[in-house]
Amino acid sequence: MAPRRRLKRNKDLAQNLYASVKNGVTYYQYRHPGTGQYHAMGNNKAEAQAAARQLNSILIKEADLVGGVLGTAGKDINHLITRYQEELLPSKRLAPGTQKILEYRLNRISRDIGNKQIDEVDVQAIAKYLDDSFERDAYIKHRATLIDLFRFAIMKGLYPADIGNPAEITYAKSDYEKARRRLTLEQFWEIHAKAEPWMQLAMEIALITLQGRAEVINMKFADYHNQTLQVIRQKSSKHEHSHLMIHCPQLEEIITRARQSNVPSPYIIHRRPVRKVEAEGRDHWTKLTPNTFTAEFRKTRDKCESFKKMPREARPTFHEIRALGSWLYKKQGYDTETYIQPLMAHADQKMTEHYQQGHEREWVRVEAGLSIARSKN
Repeated sequence: MAPRRRLKRNKDLAQNLYASVKNGVTYYQYRHPGTGQYHAMGNNKAEAQAAARQLNSILIKEADLVGGVLGTAGKDINHLITRYQEELLPSKRLAPGTQKILEYRLNRISRDIGNKQIDEVDVQAIAKYLDDSFERDAYIKHRATLIDLFRFAIMKGLYPADIGNPAEITYAKSDYEKARRRLTLEQFWEIHAKAEPWMQLAMEIALITLQGRAEVINMKFADYHNQTLQVIRQKSSKHEHSHLMIHCPQLEEIITRARQSNVPSPYIIHRRPVRKVEAEGRDHWTKLTPNTFTAEFRKTRDKCESFKKMPREARPTFHEIRALGSWLYKKQGYDTETYIQPLMAHADQKMTEHYQQGHEREWVRVEAGLSIARSKN
């Protein structure tokens, strides 16, 4: 980056060294070329000059030489993000929802530090950005995105490999206490009692099958036959262990209730909307969109006495039903590794990829035998 234009009074000073007069005494400050922060250098001109020259030799000369050789001079973070989106992102084959979240983070990083030169961004700059901008899960997710960005930058010669990944060296902060509280069985039934019939069905299906919001609202009546439900986990749909055939006889009764809604729909979880409007990802007027589903669950949950005094950020979401169901399976004696983990599609990819490339996709048969035969009043 080109040096700043010097004022007349600073022309005889080393680059990035500045003078100011206070009470008749001249004081010197050094401006860090990467962060822009000023550091006091005292009032001894000779010592300040020597220190400034030494700092410049470390902070400027090396970056300029490396940038000139690698061809990274003049390229900023926006340039890196654009190449990442064009060259690497398509190969990740992310589910639409996951890609949308990643794009949001990339846009945030671009907006915040996109104009910074790539070779100016060091560990200190990234650490400060993360600490000043994010907390808890947002910190962890944006740090992970930055790690992947700079891993790509190193692979493409946009960042010196011998320096290492500056985002990876920053504090992980993965040990913070989770703000979101777990959903108890009592709270599940409390929400269930206040929910609309279609939401009750969704909650029961999620608890038994351990599937998330996206899977539940995408389930069709045609997906269930011979007491078996076919499900594709949205977040990991490129992996074979995400294609499940869930043998679940107890879904018969739930699906029978769903058919009795008097609303013609191909979807098990459906409702008659106030207005028939088009929405992204909706191919039938009775289908619920993810945002609408989440909003309806939140409104139902917040009517319950259990959550009225609980901080909003701590109240469990629909996703917590998966965790509750997993725990209930364990309490009823089901094995975690051979039963619960495959049902949640959490098996290690290498252990579950059991088909040869190019062959027909194989479905993983799993069981879902959780008993919830308690009164639903």
